[in-house]
Formats: sequence, C-alpha cells, structure tokens
Amino acid sequence: MNDKFKTVHIAGLIVAAAAMIIMANEIKAQSRSVVVDQTIVQTTTVLNPKLINFFVEEFMIPEKEVKKMIIYDLTGDGFGDKDIARTYPGGRFYVLSPSVKAQKIMNLWSFGGNIKFTANSNDSPELFEHAPDSVRAQGAIFADLLRGLRRNYKGVPIKIHLEQDDKVTAIEMWGYDPNLMRYTPQPVNKVPEQIPVMKLIYLEKTVVDSVYVNRN
Repeated sequence: MNDKFKTVHIAGLIVAAAAMIIMANEIKAQSRSVVVDQTIVQTTTVLNPKLINFFVEEFMIPEKEVKKMIIYDLTGDGFGDKDIARTYPGGRFYVLSPSVKAQKIMNLWSFGGNIKFTANSNDSPELFEHAPDSVRAQGAIFADLLRGLRRNYKGVPIKIHLEQDDKVTAIEMWGYDPNLMRYTPQPVNKVPEQIPVMKLIYLEKTVVDSVYVNRN
C-alpha cells in the first residue's frame, strides 16, 4: 500500500467518523424535540345497514360496499364536524362535515358506564375505597392500582391503559422513566398472634345416697 493510498484511506475514515458523529448528534437532537406518545380516542362502530347507507350518502362516500363504519372523535368534543370515519372492508378514511340531521344522530352517541377517578399526590387509596355505593367497586379497583403504582414507580409521568375482554386482561404502560421503575413487594400486614385459650369446663355431679330404713 503506497503512501498516497494510505492518505486517501485515512481521510475516508475521518470523513465517515465525522458523518457518524453528526448523525448521532442529529438523533439526540430529534429525541429531545420529538416525543412519541399515544392517546385514547373515543370511537363509535356503526353496524346497522340502514344507518351505514345513510352515512355513506351523507358523507358522499364513493364506495360500492360498506359493511362497517368506525367514526373517530379526533377533536375530543363529541362526534361531529372535522372528525374522521373509516369504512370496512375498504379501510379508507373520510373527514366528516355532517348535516343537521346527521349531527342530531351523532349527538346521541355516548359512553355507558364511563367514569374517571383523579387522585392528588397526597390522597390515600383508602379514600376511593369509601366512594359512594354506586361507584364503590370502581373506586376499589382504582385504589389497588394506585397502591401498586406508588409502591413500584417513584417518578412522573406515566401513562397506563387497562383493557379486558372475555379472553384476556391486558395492561400497557408508556411514557415513564425505566430507571425509576423498581419492584417493591407488597408490605406484609402483621396480624397479632392469637394464642388459643383452652377453656376447661368442669361438670360436678353430686351423688346422693339415699338410705331407706325399714321400721317394720
């Protein structure tokens, strides 16, 4: 290998190393300026054929066959203007601009049994176990989740989504600092040891001998 080739080869390595450093710095800068997250969006699934046909005409959807339609509340203020509908089996998306009639129908859509609990940092989990009877069971679920979260994660923020169907229960966690996630066993409640007390019951039976005197 001659000196000229060595010089070119070393220069190429320097350029490649510099490019890698620049790329690494760009990645770090992007990681600070771009945050990957997700959010829960309220949806309505329309399965009624007559209602599907109404919305197909209403939203001027140019598809021959629509068997199902999912409408996404992207604005978070109820279903309506500027939300999105997705058709199936086509899988296409359409921005909504409903008429007065269509909006009246969409205004009837709402969650059943939707509830949200909010705990301050100093609120005791037991507080939610004593919620009103109508939501006491839901409060107890939140209380147990709150205990486990505070015991095993010492940081903020964190986001959790819990979902259960007839087959599985799944929980997803994201947006947290892995370095602050530490397993801490549940404290053992020490129950005072109960020493059994033997209660001896004495039954006293007095036997009285009767003496009969025959005076005949």
